[in-house]
Amino acid sequence: MRWTTLLLGAVLLGGLPAVAGPASAAVAAADTPQVVIDGLTPGSYSGTCAAPVTYNAAGRVVLPPGPAADVAYSWQLDDKEVRGATLSFPESTQPRSQAVSATWNYGTSNAGAHRVRLVAQGATAEQGFNFTCGPAAPPAYVTFHDMLTPLFRGECNGAVGLRAEATVVADRDTEIQYRVVVDGVPGWPRSQQVNAGVKTHIGDFWYSSAQASGSGNIRIEVLNHNKPVKEEAYNRVCRAVPSPVPYVRISALTPMAYYGSCDEAPYLTAYGTFRAPAGTQVSYRWLMNGVQLEGNTLTVPQNGILQIQPAWWRQQSKQSGNLTLEVLNNDRPTLTVTQPVSCQ
Repeated sequence: MRWTTLLLGAVLLGGLPAVAGPASAAVAAADTPQVVIDGLTPGSYSGTCAAPVTYNAAGRVVLPPGPAADVAYSWQLDDKEVRGATLSFPESTQPRSQAVSATWNYGTSNAGAHRVRLVAQGATAEQGFNFTCGPAAPPAYVTFHDMLTPLFRGECNGAVGLRAEATVVADRDTEIQYRVVVDGVPGWPRSQQVNAGVKTHIGDFWYSSAQASGSGNIRIEVLNHNKPVKEEAYNRVCRAVPSPVPYVRISALTPMAYYGSCDEAPYLTAYGTFRAPAGTQVSYRWLMNGVQLEGNTLTVPQNGILQIQPAWWRQQSKQSGNLTLEVLNNDRPTLTVTQPVSCQ
């Protein structure tokens, strides 16, 4: 296969060590892994092949809770097994997941329909795509309408999932490729189909293990067409666990700061986290400037962590406001933070 090379990699997620202990063994039949293909960039391709076109596939191998185990996996292109590897999973009482990736190049001899598979001991995920060589299409013109960055307020006692989002508009139907760069560290390339003149959300998440307050910059880069870029700040403010520890506490509240056009009311969201004993019923509500946005009653799951997000809302004032998360039962904790809006 001309211009075809493959690189494989695996990264352990969830803060677990990358090597198994001495009890590591082949995975039992009852612990059959699951595999997921998270993304294929550029997906179906039609354009110039004057230079090799690089493909990136991202996936995950997921193993249920249990003893340490080794799981063999491989990436396949068009039913041909390319290299394989073995992942070592440590013993855990929680589901375990490792990210795996593959990279290869296609050229003129690879035109046609293809499929990529991720296989791990009886589990298979598959994605088809087309590769067409021809004249290069003129680039679309893509612009950023707005961008949302996280302002974490909470307990910094472990890895925290954060997310950045943006809304883009293109002048024609097309596929865009993009990535999120956090403090100079680029994330995995992503792709998104957009329709002409329609605002489309793009974004990605990452984990922060910082144990102290701090700030940084997030840049979202469109990697094709006219390659626009938008960069804004994010920050993290650490709060101590209350003493004595309440029965129910708000361990984190993360409003999403808005930067962008205010030609219409900004479209906003936020994230919150409760910690309480498993099975606890938590009644809560979200308020913006004292006006209720949404309320609900949920049950804390077995891990004692309940994560919530209100429905997106329009900030009609087009100005920053005060966002409140309020518990209506138990110890009735409440937390108010600023929900920033910057019209540009």
